[in-house]
Amino acid sequence: MIWVVMITTGIMTFLMRFSMFSGLINKPLPASFDRYLRYVPIAVLSAIIAASVVIDPATNAPNIGTDRALAAIIAVIVALVTKSVLSTIAVGLSVLWVLQNLV
Repeated sequence: MIWVVMITTGIMTFLMRFSMFSGLINKPLPASFDRYLRYVPIAVLSAIIAASVVIDPATNAPNIGTDRALAAIIAVIVALVTKSVLSTIAVGLSVLWVLQNLV
């Protein structure tokens, strides 16, 4: 079901953006469309990240107590404190690497 939602919103977003850049339609999108389209990338990225954190790749079953979940929690804390995307990614990946390889 999540794939249907992701693919549908991707196609809709592409068609709406393409219609503006192609010159086929010369009028702007309604304000309600613009308001909703701002949340599409955040929703899609959140779904992808949540699935990769919660689902264990070895068993394809939901598992909250993995190294990925702990690294994600630490990355969220770093994101809230620093508000920096690069430091969030660096700390999250570093913690994940340490947990998977050294512990």
